[in-house]
Amino acid sequence: MARWSRSRLRSFGIGASVFLGGSLLVAPLDSPVVAAPPTVPSGLLPVVAEGGDRSAFRYTDVSGGTDKPIGFVSTGGTVRAQPFGENAKSALKAKTGAPVAAGKTATTAAATYRTTIQIDSPNWTAWNKTIHLWNRDTWAYITVDNPGSSLTATADLPPGNYFVGAMYGIYNVDSYLLTKAFTVTGKAQTVVLAQSSAKEVALKVDDATARIDASAVWLSLPNGDLIGFAGGYNDTRTYVTTASTAGTTLRTHQILTKKGATALQPSPYRYDLAQSWAHPFPSSLISTSKTAALAKTTTTVRAQGINTPGSYQSVTMFGEWTGVYLPTQMRLPATFVEYVTPGVTFSRFVQYGSSQHLDLGDRNLPAGPSTSTTAGAGPLRPSRRTWNDDSERRGNQLRILENMPYGDSAGNRGYDYDAKVAVELSADGRALGTSSNGGLMVDVPAGEQTYRLKQRHDRIVAGSQLATKVESDWTFVSGGSMQGTLDLMDLAVSSTGLDQRNRAGLAPVSLTVVPSSRRTAGAAGTVRTIEWSTDDGATWTNLPLTASGAGVTTSLTVPAAAAFVSLRITADNDRGGKLTRTVQRAFAGPATGADEQTGGVTVSNVTFQSGSVLNVGTSGTTSVTATFTASAPSGIADGGLFLWHGAYDTPDGVQLAGTSCTPVNATTANCSATLYFWDVRHLFSSNALAGMWRASAWATAKDGAGHAHRHSAGTLLIKRAVGLATADATPEPVKKGNTITISGTLTRADWATGAYAPYAGTVTLQWLKPGTKTWTRVKSVRSDANGRIKTTVTATADGYYRFVYTGDVVSSGAVGGWDYIDVR
Repeated sequence: MARWSRSRLRSFGIGASVFLGGSLLVAPLDSPVVAAPPTVPSGLLPVVAEGGDRSAFRYTDVSGGTDKPIGFVSTGGTVRAQPFGENAKSALKAKTGAPVAAGKTATTAAATYRTTIQIDSPNWTAWNKTIHLWNRDTWAYITVDNPGSSLTATADLPPGNYFVGAMYGIYNVDSYLLTKAFTVTGKAQTVVLAQSSAKEVALKVDDATARIDASAVWLSLPNGDLIGFAGGYNDTRTYVTTASTAGTTLRTHQILTKKGATALQPSPYRYDLAQSWAHPFPSSLISTSKTAALAKTTTTVRAQGINTPGSYQSVTMFGEWTGVYLPTQMRLPATFVEYVTPGVTFSRFVQYGSSQHLDLGDRNLPAGPSTSTTAGAGPLRPSRRTWNDDSERRGNQLRILENMPYGDSAGNRGYDYDAKVAVELSADGRALGTSSNGGLMVDVPAGEQTYRLKQRHDRIVAGSQLATKVESDWTFVSGGSMQGTLDLMDLAVSSTGLDQRNRAGLAPVSLTVVPSSRRTAGAAGTVRTIEWSTDDGATWTNLPLTASGAGVTTSLTVPAAAAFVSLRITADNDRGGKLTRTVQRAFAGPATGADEQTGGVTVSNVTFQSGSVLNVGTSGTTSVTATFTASAPSGIADGGLFLWHGAYDTPDGVQLAGTSCTPVNATTANCSATLYFWDVRHLFSSNALAGMWRASAWATAKDGAGHAHRHSAGTLLIKRAVGLATADATPEPVKKGNTITISGTLTRADWATGAYAPYAGTVTLQWLKPGTKTWTRVKSVRSDANGRIKTTVTATADGYYRFVYTGDVVSSGAVGGWDYIDVR
């Protein structure tokens, strides 16, 4: 078995996931991964198994954004994704699991002829196109010479039939997929891909408030290869050449949400639409659905103790080797109505923050209303893997794989990239093997004996306050005659009495626990104890149990002063199996948790690159970098930071950061966190968000013995940007002693409307003598309700006049342009 250190191998949901050069490659647990990483990593490209040897991928930008438009091609068992507008060095590759066709050996060398592929387009993004080429006789993929900043590419081709596809576009710009079939005979030629041949591809609905939130358009080729693009945002459109080739199928997947939706005013609905057109394609690729003819369901996604940014993502499952997830950004918790193309299978997951995923599985809905669903309901607890391909015995080898520690009460499976894992297998008090990545293979005797398997997941993440430590302690019997699934016990736990953030109130919380055994359904087992704690397991209290069906029920009333409730459950069966499961902070209580510090870990010196002020306008992107110092006796393993505004548990503003910590000595590390505001209009839609934001920062010790978490470790003033027009001094020229009238306009970003609005404020009029550098204060002037500034002075000498606004706690400062006046 190939082995990797924990920094490179993390549980993901199939076999193992390996980060190589910024991409995430997925392979079976016992198979090595060999890949050439891209020259310049630009993000993550995780691939997720979807069953039947099929997979789906999603692209995440290095900044954490998931909506950047990308072009992708899937061929030869590998998917390659490249952000539009960037060069080939930014592309990421990942294995899809598709079979790789055996190459054909040529008997004689054929003459080749230079073929130039030329893009005919007035669109400036075409200069950074991607081009992909296939032999149409064999559908073998052919590499082309595609220089950057050029409208052409070249390939030396032997006589035969070929198919070429070119893609281009960029964020907030329309995307194009141009294709053409051509034949090489006995001479060089130029193949022109004309943008004018492309027509819009769109799935529309009879709801005038809906707009495109994300889309994917791709061609499925006769050999199973795919070429297409995904992304799109803010109503950008996609265009495709309608002239098709035999055996090809055009597919599109589009997400529609309400126009004007923002983080604070989320879309009340999500259209999840899909359609395919087989060759020959119709002349129009625009299809409109009636909302009443679609499938309809209501989905609720609970948060985990705290409001957090997240996304709801879906991918169509058309039976191809891979597909691309399309995200809808949302603030969790969230409830929304889904309108879905009926009869199409979609796979879905929820992302909490930047690292935790909850797999919602496949869904194929009929037309009309369907039962509503809730995802993320606590208490969170471990679950089996999607296809029950977890821990097993093969011959005289135990293969341990338990990497779904954050499932919900509905049975949805969950995992977290940032969780630290520790696994230990033992027998008769003797350790047989340990692992820090969730997977373990150990050779064992053929005879039957009792084993003990202990596993622990630890995490501190921005997207969740819950399940900070999940421990499973199994006892099980295995022998050579017991091949296949190990006879481990599981516990299904559900609750009532928790709110949308999985927080308890003053009413009792009811728990239902049902044990099960993996090998024998009829010998499920018995729950012996359920204990609860409000001090992270320092003390435990037993709960009374009442038999209910195959399990037990109990209830508890959480004290008003409790911030979290931990659970410890013990069950056993009559075949020597036992499970003790402990979930620290299984759900939240009514109170807000305090700062934490254990094991001598400290977090200090939180500062912002911008000088603790960030001015924000009405559109575009912005970013700010924070730094802090972390120390621990054993050194620092990692750290994190996020910004919040309002109340800590229910903030109205949250911004996550990508954080890295660099050791400066054996005990101390300097940490840097980049906060990237990917869409100002979406994230800042209320003027109430202006003012003081606080930084929550944490760090963990290298030996795992402690951590520190400060909820308000630093502050950042986020202000509404102010605009101050250039001063206009009249008349020009002016006679000495006469009156000069100086006017201007003061505006301020109105985050509620996404535009600059007139602002009534006090500005300072300044004057500068020619040949000097120091401006002199003349007077203070108040703008009126329409933002107009007007004042007069007596002309005394030549000079420059300007207005200056110094700003306040919620408004940025501004310096207007100057106007020179000639005094005669």
